[in-house]
Amino acid sequence: MYAFLRLFFCLATLIALSSASVSGRESVLVFGEAHFPRSGSAAPVSPQRLVAALRDSGVEARAVDAKGLESVSLLEDAASSVLVLASGNVFPKDAFANLQEFHRKGGNFVLSGVPFSHPCEQLDGKWTDRGHKNLFVHREDGIGTGGFKTAQVGQKWRLEVPESMLSLPEKWYAGTEGRTQWLDVGSLDPRDEVLPLLTNVGPGQAPQPAAALIRHRCEMFSGACDVWLGHMMGGEEEKEVFLATQLLTRGVLWCLHEKQQISAESFKARLASLNEMELPGPLPDGLLAVESPMPWGTSFVPKSKPAARQLTVVPLKKLSPGERIALTCLQGLTCRTEPQIWLIHTETDRFWLDWHQKQGHIDGFREETDWRSLFAKYKDVIKGAVIADPDLYRGDLLAVNVAACEDWIVTSPEMAQRLGLEVRMDLRGRFKTYAEGLDWMWTTYKDRFNQHMCDYMHPGRLIRGNFAYAYQWKAPMLWICGREEEDYPGADRGAEKRAVARVFSEMPVNIPIFGFPAAGEGVGIGEPPGVALASRYGKGLICTDHMLNAGVLSGVALAELKQPVQPPAPALEKDKIYVALVMSDGDNQNAWHLFFRKYFESPSHGKFPLAFGIGPAILALQPGLAQWYYQHATPTTEFIADVSGASYMQPDHWGEAYTNKDEVLSGFLKWTAKLLPPLGLRTVRTVHGEDSFLSEYAKALPFCHSLFADMGCYSGHKGYGNLTYELPGGMPVFRAMTTWRNFGTGFMGEIREHVGAKRPAFVNGFVHCWTFQAKELDEIVKNAGPDVVFVTPTQLATLYREANGNPTPPAGQASPREATGQGGKGNDVPSAR
Repeated sequence: MYAFLRLFFCLATLIALSSASVSGRESVLVFGEAHFPRSGSAAPVSPQRLVAALRDSGVEARAVDAKGLESVSLLEDAASSVLVLASGNVFPKDAFANLQEFHRKGGNFVLSGVPFSHPCEQLDGKWTDRGHKNLFVHREDGIGTGGFKTAQVGQKWRLEVPESMLSLPEKWYAGTEGRTQWLDVGSLDPRDEVLPLLTNVGPGQAPQPAAALIRHRCEMFSGACDVWLGHMMGGEEEKEVFLATQLLTRGVLWCLHEKQQISAESFKARLASLNEMELPGPLPDGLLAVESPMPWGTSFVPKSKPAARQLTVVPLKKLSPGERIALTCLQGLTCRTEPQIWLIHTETDRFWLDWHQKQGHIDGFREETDWRSLFAKYKDVIKGAVIADPDLYRGDLLAVNVAACEDWIVTSPEMAQRLGLEVRMDLRGRFKTYAEGLDWMWTTYKDRFNQHMCDYMHPGRLIRGNFAYAYQWKAPMLWICGREEEDYPGADRGAEKRAVARVFSEMPVNIPIFGFPAAGEGVGIGEPPGVALASRYGKGLICTDHMLNAGVLSGVALAELKQPVQPPAPALEKDKIYVALVMSDGDNQNAWHLFFRKYFESPSHGKFPLAFGIGPAILALQPGLAQWYYQHATPTTEFIADVSGASYMQPDHWGEAYTNKDEVLSGFLKWTAKLLPPLGLRTVRTVHGEDSFLSEYAKALPFCHSLFADMGCYSGHKGYGNLTYELPGGMPVFRAMTTWRNFGTGFMGEIREHVGAKRPAFVNGFVHCWTFQAKELDEIVKNAGPDVVFVTPTQLATLYREANGNPTPPAGQASPREATGQGGKGNDVPSAR
């Protein structure tokens, strides 16, 4: 978005700067502090990006950190200065006295959220919100920027655009719902002048200022001018970023005009230039979904040919980042004919190498100390080298994609010479932005990319050897930057999301997206938005962002794995609470490398029933790992499908870009029905989804004993009867009764709050794997109380049916006990009480 923002501003700047300043000085500061908290109404644009946008509009601006806000230099010429605080309600507590003095000297604020209501301070090096405090009040201990009022629950408001000095185009806000909070004019001094920018209008209600300009006429803050933008900030969509940048830029210009820092003519010209900009349109929509067979065969994810009986092992530890990338390209390239190279990043990689040898999937391996010799060994399959642009953020990611399509290696010019590779393409200086490079990449190589898979690939993962599988199968590797990355060279969040949406929209539906769309707070588009974007275009996520050697792992051929034979369900007692503990996040393929092993190697493993969600793709992607877990499972271990079935998707967004989205869901459920039986999976955990959605699962998966809905108790369903019930066709639904983290009442406390006096009660005990370690589960079971019985998901479904007078499953549905009686370990172990 900022690329064309600058383009439009070029002409405006020529006009505006010709009469830019009356006094010859513009002093604009934009607050920005690394890792500073952000409230929900924070501007979705970084301080540095806003500085750039202001400069494009002819305003000399610079960023200032928390220490800068405490500096006495802030008070110099305060009356002619503008300070932008766009982090929402939060502000640095230690700077408050200085900011208060700045405002009293006539200093001007451009503000988002309900400013000065949440002071923050650094504790142990981390910024911490100290809670709500009304420091926005107009009194000696306040700063006088104004408080807020809130709409009554259920009131419907719409947003209107009155005439104002900022000349906001009405079409930009047409049809927008009003905000639930607005400026409380009564909290200001009666002498202050309030000029509404945007108003909330409700039925029978007077218009209320959702955003406003404030001229302070009071004695305490005389001469100060503020722009109060309230909850008009927030969101991460391209349109929201555009509107936030517009409001902030116009607010700064108004303050400068009020303080005679720019002339009336210049102010008018700059606003006119801003009005010429186009509001970003919607992402590709109204499409006709097309599903086509996977080019690699009948599996949902591609499988390699069997690996060489003797593997070549290369540790990555002593290699430079560039050497690691080059070697990973070679691993992916050789995997196309026969997987031969195994990379070692951690000792976990050695563990699974040894396991594959013990199981006979390979005969052995040797460690290669001269990694360069491999390029000579495989020179016949290498067709050249491509040079990445080191000055473009994700220039290396663009180069890896090109290399995958051309059978090239990504190198520096010097490395290419050392390896004896001809440089076939040099991408240095070719693209100004990553989005521009992404569009070029897709246009140029669309017909050579694999059309049936993609990968959310953070550029930092390249040096860990994570991209070999995507390289092997020529999957487009893409990354949409987050807030913390948007100041890197060539970053443009809005344009990148649009470019990725184009790629997704031009590929078939019901295909996997590998990788992960986030790499920390503010890094990447984020998990929910990234999954929502993929879901919009009928593509589900398979989390593999830390996974090495997938090209070798997927070469193992196992047709099925059998779950252990479970003991019969305990006798139904009418005064008990039956709880199935089900571990979360098993769709995360990375977690099976080490994380879940800790539970299976715990002394308490097998002492009480504990179920694990597992992504069905594991049987094709890394069957050797699944084999280890199935062999180490006990009769009290049950695996269920995680999360949503064939892949991780959001039902609320699934296929929404298509006119035939029902067909997209039908295709997804067909894949899910195909992938579950080979792993003995008899229930599936979904992410939210109302009953109409769950009913489609019930029809498509008649072999399931029940549905375990929701990743935590966040679906909005409350009360036992809305969490444990039957669908019209008789399929039991167990919605999660526990949350991500259990502050206050704790795990069993949450369950008892939902269950109340209901007995017998049947509970989906969602266990957030990143919160509860094995020892904490031990304590939950130990202290649950004599009225609690822990059971497997299959036993829970059996007991629920028995309690409801329906001991046999609905027509066409296999018996839950038959569902798990598939061989494997058959020792009877009683349920834990």
